[in-house]
Amino acid sequence: MNKAEKNPMQQVFYPAHAGEPCVGEYAIAIDNSDMFVRADIVLVNRHGNSASFLNGNLGRDAVLNRVLRNDLAGIRLQWIRLFVLVEKGAPAPGQLPDFVALEIKDIALDTDDYIARGNPCTVRRWNFLSRLLTGVSQQISYWSGHVVGGCARVSTSLENARHLDRTEIETLCARIGLCAPPPAKASPLLAIPNTWSSSSYH
Repeated sequence: MNKAEKNPMQQVFYPAHAGEPCVGEYAIAIDNSDMFVRADIVLVNRHGNSASFLNGNLGRDAVLNRVLRNDLAGIRLQWIRLFVLVEKGAPAPGQLPDFVALEIKDIALDTDDYIARGNPCTVRRWNFLSRLLTGVSQQISYWSGHVVGGCARVSTSLENARHLDRTEIETLCARIGLCAPPPAKASPLLAIPNTWSSSSYH
């Protein structure tokens, strides 16, 4: 991924397994390094959160659908990628946090919701014999250009997720403005050199 636009991190709330509130952050980075411009959604969990975006699909899917609906409405899903950064521990002063980072490859469209919302599609119903042999009652087909942010619910899975290496993590963090804080400045009192010499005591 090459240099792209930076967006500020935004706070987002989502439910954990028992419905308790959790807080995370997200940013959207535009990648125009290829023929087609992509929007990269980056979900970030800080150290100490009770439930991360990798501990089940509920919270991750809730945030993703919210971002698609509110920030990326009308953007084709095939030009959207999803990344998750989970902080392993509290970062050392002046250093970039140590993250577990994944690219979520499986983003599945809820076809029932897609049809219910009246999106363009073709539904072909199988006859009784075909249903008996295949166990499938109908076939749904649609053009990928109609599958856009906000058109219907989507869900995610970690089954084919790709782990990012350290270089990719650092690049991704830089793209969303998540960089190591500058080292703390020394106190002005400590910075004043001692101008006394040993001859002062003679």
